[in-house]
Amino acid sequence: MSAHATLTAIEQEAESFCRRRFRDQADYLDAKDSHCKRVRTLVRKLRREIGVPEMLSFGTGRRTYGGRSFSVELRMPWSRKAG
Repeated sequence: MSAHATLTAIEQEAESFCRRRFRDQADYLDAKDSHCKRVRTLVRKLRREIGVPEMLSFGTGRRTYGGRSFSVELRMPWSRKAG
């Protein structure tokens, strides 16, 4: 399953849960628990497919991953002079 397919599955799961109507509190709690488990499973699958560790996603500075060392730097767009 690709990352896009996983995201589509997450969206469909959320939409199907929002459309459901519950009559009993126990039905709601059971549905909520199973919904949350399915969403967590899909998010874990998406994380594997993306393949970027969380520590590398944000922040600047020196990082080491998989025996490789590299620098994460913040890039700012070039500012144009008014004129």
